Amino acid sequence: MYFKPLVISALSSTRRLSVMVLLGFLFCLLPVTAFAGGGPENLILIVNADSASSKLLANHYIHGRGIPQSNVIYLADVPDREIIKWPQFKTQILEPLLNEIKRRKLVGQIDYVVYSSDFPTTIIINEHRAKLLEMLKEQGQENVPPQLFNPNASITSLTFFAGAALREQPAYMLLESNRYYRQVAEKLLRTPFSGERQSEFEAVIHMIKSKQEQDYQKAITKLGEFRKSNPSQLAISYWLAKFYGKLGDAPNATKWLILALRQGWCFQQHTQSDLAFERVKDDPLFRGIVDRIPELPFAFAPTHGFKNNYKWAANGMLNNERGQGNQYFLSTILSVTRNYGINEKQAVEQLQRSIKADGTQPEGTFYFTDTKDVRSTTRKPNFASAVTQLEAMGFETKIVTSGVPVKALDIIGLTCGTPGFNWAASGSQILPGAFCDNLTSFGGMFHRAGQTKCSQFLRYGAAGSSGTVVEPYAVQAKFPHPMIHVHYARGCSLAEAFYQSVSGPFQTIVVGDALCSPWAIEPVIELTPSSFKKSVNGVLNLSINVENSPVKVGALLFYIDGRLVQQMPVLSEMKIDTRKLSDGYHELRIVAVANNLVQTTGRVVLPVVVDNNSHSIELQVKQTEYRDTDDIQVIAKATLGESIELRHNGRTLMKKSGQNVEFTVPAELLGRGPVRIQAVAMAQESAEIASNPVELVIQGELSEVLRNTETPKKN
Repeated sequence: MYFKPLVISALSSTRRLSVMVLLGFLFCLLPVTAFAGGGPENLILIVNADSASSKLLANHYIHGRGIPQSNVIYLADVPDREIIKWPQFKTQILEPLLNEIKRRKLVGQIDYVVYSSDFPTTIIINEHRAKLLEMLKEQGQENVPPQLFNPNASITSLTFFAGAALREQPAYMLLESNRYYRQVAEKLLRTPFSGERQSEFEAVIHMIKSKQEQDYQKAITKLGEFRKSNPSQLAISYWLAKFYGKLGDAPNATKWLILALRQGWCFQQHTQSDLAFERVKDDPLFRGIVDRIPELPFAFAPTHGFKNNYKWAANGMLNNERGQGNQYFLSTILSVTRNYGINEKQAVEQLQRSIKADGTQPEGTFYFTDTKDVRSTTRKPNFASAVTQLEAMGFETKIVTSGVPVKALDIIGLTCGTPGFNWAASGSQILPGAFCDNLTSFGGMFHRAGQTKCSQFLRYGAAGSSGTVVEPYAVQAKFPHPMIHVHYARGCSLAEAFYQSVSGPFQTIVVGDALCSPWAIEPVIELTPSSFKKSVNGVLNLSINVENSPVKVGALLFYIDGRLVQQMPVLSEMKIDTRKLSDGYHELRIVAVANNLVQTTGRVVLPVVVDNNSHSIELQVKQTEYRDTDDIQVIAKATLGESIELRHNGRTLMKKSGQNVEFTVPAELLGRGPVRIQAVAMAQESAEIASNPVELVIQGELSEVLRNTETPKKN
């Protein structure tokens, strides 16, 4: 919707903290980076406008997830094949969707790019592979097996690596290309940079071995210079604490340790045993902070919420400096409903299950399979780390010796490795929200038979799964590390958990609900008034209460019609000047961000009808349920404007001149499932006056038979 910049004033909470009290509580404040957490406001859904199945799944997902209409993009002329080449994907899918995000002024807001069904799943990247092999040769790596980089990428991985792919930077194909991956903890403090900057950093931290205080001071000065460009980097904060510790400066050692905590440091025992703090370890303030550091095994980088505008550093943490961090989009495809995927009925049921699973804290067991098959032995060495942390969190785990669990009725997560399975025959049950993953060669190759496809897990209850789109050669880096279940159980979304656990995902496709968060504890925000039954004008006064939230709230985000308007601290009152909005319908969203590193979000959606200038538009339909073979008669009446547009999820279906018009809409254009349509009067100066949305249900049979598309010839 069109709106001018708002003037929003706010009254802060009456609680004020003194400087000393603030120091004591800094460690528990929201991390100093931007706000992660992700929700429907941060997701773009891509729909194949020519596919009935794609529209069907999209309609159910939009309705169930509450995705703003501004966040839905319909693409026409999508290739009707599982495999296409990079130039075609680039020009017909990737560039159009990125351009549309820019046109809608959603850049910086979108973290998830999710495809509905009926999109190509495999992209042939011969050009990028050739460049990669040449690059490796120039670096003296001539003996790298070229089959590791078979030139087939998944649609979700190329979207995840969109920036690098569009810049023709083939390093995204390397097995350690994903910097959002939660790598081994030893790298946290050792490799925050790359290139010349990393060499400079190594020279500085080497001074910790010196016995000269002047060297410690030099190191502090140099780290301070690094920090000017990278204020969010955990390694800098922790090393500053260490050098001040060597100096015996307890206040400054404490200050920088607190900042490291805010940036994700969560290894108490490691700090307690660090000899750099020997001179300050007995200081009461320093000791008090150390005692409150979470104690996790010093094995992997801490679980972290995601934002597209985060620059992920070489150590998996955050930098700000250009060239010292990579940016990504989290990407999944809701389902595959043709060839060797699952049918429409199964796909819709899966989405409905996964949406309902959010925040349910499911109780069950995480399963790992241990067989002699290389598909299992590849990941077996990593079972222990995941099992240890899951059990420390209070979860049940079980390692079984069959290809898949047998008669297990409580599966909340599965890591297995087998070429094929008959889930129905196993007698096992997957609980809603689970992520189930199978390491095998053809699990993501939906254009050919042979080996069970990853989508079968969705059919039998899982919220998500993954598989490779080409022979991966049993390389762990191309499949989720068993730690995926730990990240998921800590409250991350399914997509966050997945991409934190795969270091080289370019051949791996992710299917399922990107936002599913079974173990998230969402913040609760209460607004007064909670709704407006009549139209509003002038200045709205909203009282905000987060005292009853089950998790501490660290920040608030304010959206209008799906677009982020303002980021704010926690307030007790907001004033919204509706005179800066056009008359008509608007949707206000206030999103609360949890005060932790995962930064889960909770929201209140507040529909309002603005009436400052006595302008309005009304949309009328005769009924609310139609068959997909029907034509829908729609009448729109406005008090001003030169023309009226009829819109569905932000796309213009039809347009007519006048202030009193009638539309005839084929129901199949909207697609089966729950839909919302809206009339918008187009006035001068680009002003738009929107009607209240009308909710309809388009009835139609859900196919229980898979559709086939032509299998392309091999190149």
